[in-house]
Amino acid sequence: MSEHPSVQLAATTTGSHDPVIVLHGFTGSAAAMAPLTERLNGWRRIAVDLVGHGRSPSPADLAPYSVEAMADAVDRLAAGIPDGPCHVVGYSMGGRVALALASAHPQTCRSLTLISATAGIADASQRAERRRADEALADRIDEHGLARFVDEWTHLPMWDSLRASLSSDAWQASIDQRLRSDPTGLANSLRAAGTGSMVPVWDRLADVDVPTLIVCGELDTKFVTIGHDMNNLLPASELVVVAGAGHAAHLEAPDDCAAAIRRHLAAS
Repeated sequence: MSEHPSVQLAATTTGSHDPVIVLHGFTGSAAAMAPLTERLNGWRRIAVDLVGHGRSPSPADLAPYSVEAMADAVDRLAAGIPDGPCHVVGYSMGGRVALALASAHPQTCRSLTLISATAGIADASQRAERRRADEALADRIDEHGLARFVDEWTHLPMWDSLRASLSSDAWQASIDQRLRSDPTGLANSLRAAGTGSMVPVWDRLADVDVPTLIVCGELDTKFVTIGHDMNNLLPASELVVVAGAGHAAHLEAPDDCAAAIRRHLAAS
């Protein structure tokens, strides 16, 4: 039995045939992944709202927000999906959850797709520094409110290429989606699910014997390096670097990203 508290996740299912669970990133939702999930037609897509996001609960207790607890919650959801095991596609925070899921519950995963994801921060001092930075961001949500946080968050350099690739209407829609978030959910996600709080799984990658596609954007050089490092350790993986894209490769180059994922799903 899992030691993690039980949270029932909201999910939207479309299509039929083999199931694909789709996990969004921080400040995202199932709806935010629509440009990708719509391109994965031919599979039964289960787009999940992770705890603190979308239509899922935003409890005050921090325990359900840890990456490990979210992986357990996805595992419970997957247990009720017919025709498993499931393909699992995760972006950024959702990719970390997907990797934790495959590490703790390999029987749940038919394949993995990790978009702009990491196995955590191996160095303890760097992990502590990142944890303090995430705590400070969470405090800013509490002190200054969601609107100011979203404005500051979306002006970080990591989103420059996404802003440039979207129409003004699509960019504004992405802002509006984030503004519908629950402030408690986002603050608690930063405190408990940030990379600084995640238990790193680098030393377990060699045991994740699940067909894995690692996707990163060419302009997101930090994650290109991380992608190469993970690809070298995972026993059954492939790395795809999407030309001209940044951290949100699935939104910046959706056709190229979806084509690579479709090939991976069909082969797994």
